[in-house]
Amino acid sequence: MQSIYKLVKQQQLMLEQQQKEIDELRLLVQDQQAKMSQRLDKTDRKVKKITKTSSKVSIDRKGLSIKSKNGDFSFRAGGRIHADFAYYDDDVTSMGSGASLRRARMYFKGKLFRDWRYKAEIDFAEDGNVGPRAVWLGYSGWEFASFKLGQFQEPFSLEEMSGSNAITFMERSLANTFAPSYHLGFAASGYGSFWGLSGGIFADSISNKDDTVDDGWGVAGRATMAPILMENAILHLGFSSEYRQTNTDNKLRIRARPESRITNRRLVDTRIINDVDHTWLFGGELAALYGPFSVQGEYVLNKVSRNQAANLDFFGGYVQGSWFLTGESRPYNVKKGIFGLIEPTHKYGAWEFALRYSWIDLNDRDIKGGKENNFTIGLNWYVNYNLRFMMNYIFVEANPNRNGIDESPNILQMRAQVVF
Repeated sequence: MQSIYKLVKQQQLMLEQQQKEIDELRLLVQDQQAKMSQRLDKTDRKVKKITKTSSKVSIDRKGLSIKSKNGDFSFRAGGRIHADFAYYDDDVTSMGSGASLRRARMYFKGKLFRDWRYKAEIDFAEDGNVGPRAVWLGYSGWEFASFKLGQFQEPFSLEEMSGSNAITFMERSLANTFAPSYHLGFAASGYGSFWGLSGGIFADSISNKDDTVDDGWGVAGRATMAPILMENAILHLGFSSEYRQTNTDNKLRIRARPESRITNRRLVDTRIINDVDHTWLFGGELAALYGPFSVQGEYVLNKVSRNQAANLDFFGGYVQGSWFLTGESRPYNVKKGIFGLIEPTHKYGAWEFALRYSWIDLNDRDIKGGKENNFTIGLNWYVNYNLRFMMNYIFVEANPNRNGIDESPNILQMRAQVVF
């Protein structure tokens, strides 16, 4: 009996020892499970964070786009190609028919840290020079105001501020030669539900490669409003002005192509005007839209102040109308006060018929730069948002031209436009 009791006791001790080891092993497993759970939780949080901030890449009709999921950063790449052909029925001046690449541009734009905007646009075709066109950084963190610093268009003229992809005719009007276009500067913009206002101070341009002569400096502003702003009915009013000190040589030259860029000939040209102190530009805008019908017009006055000689006044303007035979309507951006590129609503695209009358007068006092009046018939086929074909026939009347001779050439020109 004694031996059996010892054996049972021994077995009992062994079982207690095994139970103790099992309990220790259970605690070890539970500890490892807790650590593993912590690691998985941390990994899960990292995955969620990465997923939250990951980028979304897409390619659509407006180009390649990359956006962060939280919306703080974005990048878009796109461009445009405008290929032109022109036939000139010459009168006195030989202009030279032919074809050319009017525009070939690439741009990169987007958003930084939610409230900052940027854009860099390179032109490969304008006047045969490759270089930057629009390069700027902007802030738009305020609800009704934004700011820009860099090179961009001075706020002047409805026609000038409208993008070349969206203008009704292949070239802007004769009066657009007065518009200051792209310069380095700083500008501020504000807008409301039916109005827009922008202004800034501007200096030289990036394209100026002559370090000894700058483009002077200027102050420009533009105010627009749409007292009628409905889905299919719009009335647009605008006023622009620019004061500019002339370049370091105190020289000024104003000239205009006959609304065609294949030729380098200008029928009106003031040639070099010396001893110019400053210029004042004033421009008025009026546009109306009702469904597929739209009309717009502008008048620009350029007042030239000279130091020793009498001051000069040059002026120009245009009136145009268009009708979308397929029923589309031009989109309007109230913040910028401009019309945009339409989107066809039919599988066969959109067709637009347009007429324009434009004029410019560069004769005043001792300056005889000539007068020109153009009448243009236009037909546009918007195949889709990205592809447009254009045809313009221009009746030109230079009475007189820059040399004091009357002439009346005619121009037939066409364009294939690709936007991406």
